[in-house]
Amino acid sequence: MKYYKLEHKLNELKTFTEQGHKDIKSSGLSVLDSILMLKKGYPIFIGGAPYSGKTEFCFEILINTSILYGWKHFIYCGEGGNVEHIYSELLHKYLEKPYQYAEGKDQLNAEYFISEHFVIANHDHDFTIKEFYDTVEEAEKEYGIKFDTTTFDPFNDIKEELEKFVGREDKFLADVLKQVRVSSKTNNRIDIVLNHIADVKAITLPDGSRYTPAAVANEWAGGRTWWRRAFTMILVYRAPTCLKDNNGVPYADNETHIIIQKSKPKGIGKTGKASIFWDWKKNRYYCYNGSQQLYSCQKIEDYKLQPNKDFTEAINYNENPF
Repeated sequence: MKYYKLEHKLNELKTFTEQGHKDIKSSGLSVLDSILMLKKGYPIFIGGAPYSGKTEFCFEILINTSILYGWKHFIYCGEGGNVEHIYSELLHKYLEKPYQYAEGKDQLNAEYFISEHFVIANHDHDFTIKEFYDTVEEAEKEYGIKFDTTTFDPFNDIKEELEKFVGREDKFLADVLKQVRVSSKTNNRIDIVLNHIADVKAITLPDGSRYTPAAVANEWAGGRTWWRRAFTMILVYRAPTCLKDNNGVPYADNETHIIIQKSKPKGIGKTGKASIFWDWKKNRYYCYNGSQQLYSCQKIEDYKLQPNKDFTEAINYNENPF
């Protein structure tokens, strides 16, 4: 139908008002729970500069939701190397050590887990967004599974169909974002799309240090169309060590800011910022509550009961290659 009166949707309305937000899920990183929760049926868009960790952050959420809820994922990652390279990354995250250094039994357990929860698309194939979602459906039928999320990384790998829009990239982008939204709703899953940011002018401090500030929502590649048409928008931003937090403490060299720039639907999050920290040895992120590191999926329920914590401090790794 093209339209409804209220009486046509009373049953659905009652279900929504009673259960609408009972099915939201944690990302597995406790510090984000107050600003970001996951709900199937709605897409997520992740942006960031090159080398900011947006793919790592996305994979962190995917691993966490597989561990916590058994979710299954279909991934296109054009900038992650060959398919085997992406699987190696996922295995490293699950094992919290490089696959080749794990014991045989741990390798087997990890292989089984990743095989059960992840399917990787061949990024040598060019996809329109429709062709990508058609491929997801094809994989579901072939393997007899239902994906809870899809990931397309990065957006600029989507095959453009500008001829449909008389060369208008903004119209093409708006159409793709609508297709992503419809896909999430139709399939009751979270479709994730990663995007680069546009050029942001660097700032020079009095001591000569230079840093690039976090992009605002309309500075994503593609401009204001993202801000207008996207649902939840997450910026992944590497905190510049030449700056200090609100307590006067320099940002840690392994600190990443997760900035929620837009939150939809209402009730699953809010705009805001939280710090997470990168452990390059484990290939995982962790939260820091002022006294201890909390890795993904650790003490989620207990952590929610704690009073507000200061996450601005972090342990710096002497061997951190960043």
